[in-house]
Amino acid sequence: MTKDNSVNRLTVILAVLAALAIVVTGLLGAAPARAATVTKPVTVSLTFDDGNADQMQAAQALQQNGLTGTFYIITGYLNAPGYMQQSDLATLAAAGNEIGGHSVTHPDMSALSQPEAQRQACQSRATLSSWGYTVRSFAYPFAESTTKTRDAVRACGYTSARGLGDVRTPYDCTGCVTAETLPPRNAMLTRAPSQVEANWTLADLQQQVTQAKTDRGGWVQLTFHHISDDATLDPTTSPALFAQFAQWLAAYSADPANATTVKTVGDAVGTPVQPVVQSPVPGPAAPGVNAVQNPSFQTTSTTSPSGQKCWQYGGYGSNTAAFSTVTPGRTGTTTKATSLTVSDYVDGDAKWLPTFDLGDCAPTVVPGHTYSLREYYKANTVTQFTVYLRDSSTGSWHYWTSSPWYASAATWTQAVWTTDQIPAGFDGLAFGLNLFSNGTLTTDDVAAYDTAGAPPLATTTTTTNSATTPAKTSSSVSRIAPAVDALTVRSRAVLGQLDTSGMPGQLDAPSTPGQPGAPTQPGQIAR
Repeated sequence: MTKDNSVNRLTVILAVLAALAIVVTGLLGAAPARAATVTKPVTVSLTFDDGNADQMQAAQALQQNGLTGTFYIITGYLNAPGYMQQSDLATLAAAGNEIGGHSVTHPDMSALSQPEAQRQACQSRATLSSWGYTVRSFAYPFAESTTKTRDAVRACGYTSARGLGDVRTPYDCTGCVTAETLPPRNAMLTRAPSQVEANWTLADLQQQVTQAKTDRGGWVQLTFHHISDDATLDPTTSPALFAQFAQWLAAYSADPANATTVKTVGDAVGTPVQPVVQSPVPGPAAPGVNAVQNPSFQTTSTTSPSGQKCWQYGGYGSNTAAFSTVTPGRTGTTTKATSLTVSDYVDGDAKWLPTFDLGDCAPTVVPGHTYSLREYYKANTVTQFTVYLRDSSTGSWHYWTSSPWYASAATWTQAVWTTDQIPAGFDGLAFGLNLFSNGTLTTDDVAAYDTAGAPPLATTTTTTNSATTPAKTSSSVSRIAPAVDALTVRSRAVLGQLDTSGMPGQLDAPSTPGQPGAPTQPGQIAR
């Protein structure tokens, strides 16, 4: 190799190295500039659980600010006091809001069998769809779900289902993500902050949006329950605070620099609408077979608020009711019975009832058939059967009628009553002996038979009505009304302990104490 060749090669190498240096320098210098221009889009969905009537104030604030939300409806509570009317749903939809499913009776679905969970989800969607709404989104009651529950919801045709408590807030989940992804990691369990409660401030609400923007972007679902200044309804948000937040969010999302949009849940997920899926209730019990589940209270349950499988506490009005089980029951020293004591009575009633559900517990009945209701009891005051029916088209429960009175009994006595024909449009039955005065009632061995094929009565221990013998009375079916405030209804600790049987003087009103033999007065619900 000549000297000139060596010089030329060195020159080429130095030139290449210089060029590489320029490229590397350019890359290093350009990196910060590109990072500064990367956008982190945020999608916000405003969601409202349960269909509380006061949420219409939020709907008005949304409309005034050009926003829309997703309203998750408990279809079995519609038209009851404290909840939306069916006409409210039409108002919401007309303003561009989404109507979503939130079950029929708001049970903890993780504690249900898969068929019952599927009935809760499917019936809710089928009912809303039959009223003309496009239903894509679901919210789990209490944000509780299992793999089986999620499979059940998916099978009903929902395209997403929301949980709670998986996104960072100022109050919890400090190590969690700041937003869900789009598309969501698991469409059947989308991540969301815990529900907005009365102690949340405007700054807290704003932070849920801005922290996602400054982090990785994503999807923020905010969950509201009551829109009210009544702190006893917590979780609640004051109407003034919600209006402030809606106004801020509208302005914030209108600024392109914030890369933030507000969408309903269905539009955020974007999955096409799926066909409606029906999930029919089980068939009725065969002739001669008792249709009541756990009729002798021998099966306990850790997931039933009453502690008894397929039984709930019921009652309404101004009185103090104490529910328990006692040993022994009617047969055997180790058997159990239920006990109920009422004190401080002013009005209303209390009773044990089969769980208001869609088929796992409540007996299925056939329109046009009559049923023999039987229950052993001991009581130091009068009692009577109170009867409820389940609407076959919506799954919601309604008060139907009450029996004549039965006299006090110091020893086990079987109360027996035959219903009128089940009206058309109803497929479920729940009933129980009640107390509508101060006193104690113990019950056991509950039965319901189709009168066609019902077994004979034990006549030596049976009474059709030994207090008086008035004619059996019945009533047209009346709409149920919540017996307790919405907070109590939603609290897992007491869900199912109180039936939604009415308010004093409106529904389920027994004969006036002090007038033995007076027919029952079902009354009408006030609107």
